[in-house]
Amino acid sequence: MTTFSKSLPIFAEIQNITNSVILRYPETVAISDSKDMIMRINFEGIGEDEFPEIPLMDSLSSFTSLLKLFSENRKVTFENPEIFVSEGSLKSSFITDNVALMGDFEKDPSQFDKTREVPDVAIFQLSVDDIKTIRQASGVFKDLGDIIVSCKDGDVSLSLGSTSSFNAKSNTFSKLYADKGSKDFNIAIPVENFKSIPLSEYSFMVKYNSDRDAYRIMLDCTTMDNNLEIIMTVKAN
Repeated sequence: MTTFSKSLPIFAEIQNITNSVILRYPETVAISDSKDMIMRINFEGIGEDEFPEIPLMDSLSSFTSLLKLFSENRKVTFENPEIFVSEGSLKSSFITDNVALMGDFEKDPSQFDKTREVPDVAIFQLSVDDIKTIRQASGVFKDLGDIIVSCKDGDVSLSLGSTSSFNAKSNTFSKLYADKGSKDFNIAIPVENFKSIPLSEYSFMVKYNSDRDAYRIMLDCTTMDNNLEIIMTVKAN
């Protein structure tokens, strides 16, 4: 039996990318609504007790809010498709969804292992302060809807920009990571995707598949001993 004491903070983070997910033990893969961002959480690795499959269609936030009505002493039991939560005189039930109707939110966790095997063309440490600063800057430069990830002569930068803008001049804001790249490139991800990653420390990796001439971004959450990983698809800039 689990109380979800270790998982509850993670549920809130998953909500940043989607409100629909199939929670599974030991690993869960969450997919953004735009399908360009996926997150893998190793619940076993963070010390959570085993739990059965929980399909949540547009209801992760409701399930999370329900658990928060109880303390860590809550008792959680499962009788498919219902989840029962109780603590003393407080009792509640929650009906889960039909997993057969959630094919759009199925993703093979092995994609993370395959992506990890792709060579890095840049790797650096993305700190909590870096994330906070770029988030704050995106609030200042609201017209810049992309994070431009580029490398020139070994120096990698994260810059606010707009891949859809044709203006010769625009506002700029960037963070430089010197000598962290091995190949020149210029790619981009939406600012909203960047803002949705949990506020933690990461190993930020730019992967390059030379056979397909394709890039991907992979983040390992070092704060959580790599038990949380994120893959972002990119667009050429």
